[in-house]
Amino acid sequence: MIFYKYLVNCAGLELEKEMQNKEDREKLYSRNSPIEEWNRDFCASYKMDKKSYLVISDLLREKMTIVAAHQADASSRTCDSLLLKILPDVRILKREEITGEEFERELIRAEKNEWMNNSAGYTLKKMRLNIQPECYSFFEPAPYQVSERIYTTDGVTRETIGKQMEKILASQNFYEEIDRIFSNENEKRFAGHPVHYLISAGDKAAADDMLEVLIPSLLKNERLLSSRVYDVQKITDKAGRDENFANVFEAAQGGTVVLNLEGEKNIGQYATGYYKLAEKLGEKLSEYGNKVLFVFVDISGNRSVSDETMAMILAHADMIQIQEGHGNLEQATGYLKQLAEKTDYKGYTMEDLVRYLPKEKELYSVSDIFQAYNRWYGSGLKTHVYRAYKEKDLVKIELKKKMDKPYEELQKMVGLTDVKKVVDEILATAKMQKMRKSMGLPKLQTSMHMLFSGNPGTAKTTVARLLAQVLKEEEVLKNGHIVECGRQDLVGKYVGWTAQIVEDKFLSARGGILFIDEAYSLVEDGRTYGAEAINTIVQQMENYRDEVIVIFAGYPEKMREFLQQNEGLASRIAFHLNFPDYSADELTQILDLMLEKSAYRMTAETRNKCLEICENACQEPNFGNGRYVRNLLDHAVMRQAERLFRENRGGELSKEEACMLQAEDFEPIGMEKKESRKIGF
Repeated sequence: MIFYKYLVNCAGLELEKEMQNKEDREKLYSRNSPIEEWNRDFCASYKMDKKSYLVISDLLREKMTIVAAHQADASSRTCDSLLLKILPDVRILKREEITGEEFERELIRAEKNEWMNNSAGYTLKKMRLNIQPECYSFFEPAPYQVSERIYTTDGVTRETIGKQMEKILASQNFYEEIDRIFSNENEKRFAGHPVHYLISAGDKAAADDMLEVLIPSLLKNERLLSSRVYDVQKITDKAGRDENFANVFEAAQGGTVVLNLEGEKNIGQYATGYYKLAEKLGEKLSEYGNKVLFVFVDISGNRSVSDETMAMILAHADMIQIQEGHGNLEQATGYLKQLAEKTDYKGYTMEDLVRYLPKEKELYSVSDIFQAYNRWYGSGLKTHVYRAYKEKDLVKIELKKKMDKPYEELQKMVGLTDVKKVVDEILATAKMQKMRKSMGLPKLQTSMHMLFSGNPGTAKTTVARLLAQVLKEEEVLKNGHIVECGRQDLVGKYVGWTAQIVEDKFLSARGGILFIDEAYSLVEDGRTYGAEAINTIVQQMENYRDEVIVIFAGYPEKMREFLQQNEGLASRIAFHLNFPDYSADELTQILDLMLEKSAYRMTAETRNKCLEICENACQEPNFGNGRYVRNLLDHAVMRQAERLFRENRGGELSKEEACMLQAEDFEPIGMEKKESRKIGF
């Protein structure tokens, strides 16, 4: 929908003659008014062709206000024609685009004037123009927030856009996209959206500055029918279940929806947070992608959805990623000055601004600049507004806990010497390909698919998750997420379902890793659907060769048999990583790490007993490796709790006692003949 407000000269309607006295005026503002009749005519016309819904909302002297909700795919002249058809004696003075919120206010005004047959609320609901969340409360916050704004093309030229991009330190890929938008190869008409956008920035305000360039550029080149933009923020996983959330896209036809993926992090067991929301957004992108421009805003470190979910959404359309840029000190200072000039602060110097920039850097990211601006602005509150705090400095709090980088975390894992060596080879190969590309040499099409073989509890899944993040950092993978699945996630219930399910998994894994646990279970039961899954996997491994890395994992012997039965699959796997069983000493080291993370300790005597328990466990078949140690610790914690409450009944318990595990807390765990299948470490 595109919303318009008309201002018309209605002297030809001679309504002034009908307001000679109080009685006449009351009649004009009633359901017996000719204005109410004209509004009924507008409503009847809309019911017939569903193109333009017009309402007379106000009358002041000889000027009449009329608002319209107009279908985006119909010419605006259609709306003008309908107005003049119903009111041939008026003259259009002005027509401007307005927000849906202003359209709603005018409907309410018309309702108060008793010029509408139906209420404003009923009309909006029937036209699916209710976009605010339907149900929320103090205890159940709104599942999303939405606001509107109108962009303008006043003064927009290729030159002014270029100057604006210089001021905001636009990145190279942003310049390239603006060149494509203004290219003379394009026809100057709207025919749909060839691409949608993903804006990656370190600050919401930086993303807004990028939108201030992107949207007017598209409008200037007739790539958008409407200058109205819906800004959707604080989206939760419950948004997809709110009926009015779907109305946002219905009402936005012809315009733009900006979806800010900033919010509370929600990651499930397999890092697939907000899966249902992703499905909903993917559906809307497919349904409205030609009529609505989708712009996803990804604020670094504050995204509410996981990498896998993000990849799942973006797989439904062609996306152009626009990243924030960088600049030298002079450019960064210029941008800072531009931001500072928008405030009410006076009397500051350039030195005041620059001192908040990071020290000893040659290039400054836009995130650096906005962080410096926010710190300067916060300090300015004390020096310019709340002067009583001028001499008060805050105490800087040092955060002791720092997360290791994925590669460092992988190297710190106990054992896995051969695995770490192969990972280094994979990374070296990836780096060499990047160097060759920078030298102008052709890229060697190498396969990156892998096979992880090892007994349960040997850290196959943990290594896969870390590897995904490492390859993201090395720019081998675009997103660095991991999609974990087993037989039940790949095989359909009916004929024809399996191929589509497998392809959907590859789509979800684009830019990341598809981890298939116990892959041999697809064919070991002899059912045809499993064979169909294998054939489809082989096909998709080729189709997504440069976008998805597939890792097959499972028991060593069964994986060997699996590959022998599928020669086409075996030829596509480049790296074979063997995860050996842990030794007793390695299992005890793993226990040390688990204790450290859980703030528990044990004496040397207790550690010796644990080493002995692990030595005995290693003699048993299928003892569980790392899982055995985790279970051993879980049981010890429960025994310690029971012991402490028994020994200190009615007394006090010290912190030292609560953290110390004694030898008597650790006892061997009985071996089971079979372990239940479970994905993960």
